[in-house]
Amino acid sequence: MAADLRNGEVLHYTVIRPTNALERMFYLEHRLGAHSNLLFSAHYTGHSEGLTKEAVYAAVRSVIEAWPELALIGVPEAPKGGRSHVLLSAALHEIDLETCVEFRDDDEPVCNAGVVEQLHNEWPWTDQDLTPRQPWWKVVVFGRREVAFVAHHLISDGRFSQVFHKEFLAALNSTPHPIKEPSCIVKIDPARTKLSKEMLEFWTCSISGVWVAHNLLILLIIRLFFGNKLLFSDVPKIKAPRPKFVLDEAAPEDRVKTRIASMRIPHAQIHRILAACRAHETTFTPMLIVTLLCTVATDFYPDAKVGLTCCGLDQRRLFPGDGGKGRIMNGGGTSRKESWLNNYRGVFRPRLDEQGDSKAYQVDVDGAWKLVTDYRASVNKVFEGKNPPLTVLRQANNGVSSDLEGELKSVFPILGLCLNNMLNVSNVGVFKNDGNGPWRIDDTSFSSAAVHDGLSYEVAVHVSGVEGGDTVVNASYQDGQMSEEVIYGILNGALDRMEALVNAETSA
Repeated sequence: MAADLRNGEVLHYTVIRPTNALERMFYLEHRLGAHSNLLFSAHYTGHSEGLTKEAVYAAVRSVIEAWPELALIGVPEAPKGGRSHVLLSAALHEIDLETCVEFRDDDEPVCNAGVVEQLHNEWPWTDQDLTPRQPWWKVVVFGRREVAFVAHHLISDGRFSQVFHKEFLAALNSTPHPIKEPSCIVKIDPARTKLSKEMLEFWTCSISGVWVAHNLLILLIIRLFFGNKLLFSDVPKIKAPRPKFVLDEAAPEDRVKTRIASMRIPHAQIHRILAACRAHETTFTPMLIVTLLCTVATDFYPDAKVGLTCCGLDQRRLFPGDGGKGRIMNGGGTSRKESWLNNYRGVFRPRLDEQGDSKAYQVDVDGAWKLVTDYRASVNKVFEGKNPPLTVLRQANNGVSSDLEGELKSVFPILGLCLNNMLNVSNVGVFKNDGNGPWRIDDTSFSSAAVHDGLSYEVAVHVSGVEGGDTVVNASYQDGQMSEEVIYGILNGALDRMEALVNAETSA
């Protein structure tokens, strides 16, 4: 492979392709200290001695060999004579496992709310800390059994983070014993990461930003007429980070500090909830969103008129055939919905039971399920048609600006218009232990760090589970934005309402 040069200097990476608007946004959010990372953690059970260093290194090497896209990084570049910077996707030539695998043997093998907070508030991919063989992700092993995959959002989304663990688990179960001590250096063929011509066009093509303007106008009208009647309208407003230069990095004290509230739904309970969803031809995610909205509107913001929600989606079903070329590891998208909150308050009416418990509800069963099925239908619409709205939105965002300066000037000031006052929910679904082998995963945790309130203030809820096991719900928010009591009240209130709906239908 010929050496990659810049100004006569040999580079440790090869430029692969241009980036799109979503990738540029995540790159800038990280540099501004507005978003740190996302993570997916899994608890591994099997051998009594736990995961050895040799086994972990061999498994991570196997995942990299299957997914060379793990070598991708973002590289800003100023065209010759230009005053702006484009962001390019580049592949490292080598990955040093010692730069991206950590063993925290003195820690408990768990990934509870405190551990998730700790990982989100680490910033390992700054200019000061990065080394030439260091990728924009890391694996952290707690107590030799809990394995967290932590990644820069430019590189990965929740779905791929789950895929990482599937590949990691398969590698553990297929590695022969005893394991020879592997080399820490993994060589990468950058050519394997290149997208097909069709996929590159699909990912980076743009259309007029008029479509974006139409959606922004709707949100602007909502905010003008219902500004103080939206959810979370009373949270403290924090000044947005505004660098003097687009490549400036935020000082440590200016970076967002993420807080996490976590709720565990036992297997027996989630099994009943999922069975009820299937009986109504719907799924858990819209049910969770509806009950969260009911809870916030009734228990915390009884005077609010309009609720804004955002559902995280996987765009991969819309991707063209890859033609055997590179793959996209961050294929997430979103569906936004505006709802009249009075429709949600009426379906769960609080009442006292015989013990005086105010968590009991008089449930409008038909009305509640209609809200859930209608929400699911609205989500499905973004995938439909010759030009699905999810694809059109990405292309329109690409058309707003093609460089980092334009992204910072044109996109970041309006993020709040799009995302403020939101309930944002992402569910990566159930992890299934496939195949044979001694190692299995019996618990998972998925989370994305809070976004700086100066860009957008929201409560972001992330869900994952294991087949036959519990489901874990993590809510991320900025420190000082809301109280822990409120966030836990929202999560527990939603679960109480889900249980009330299932029980009311069973009783009927």
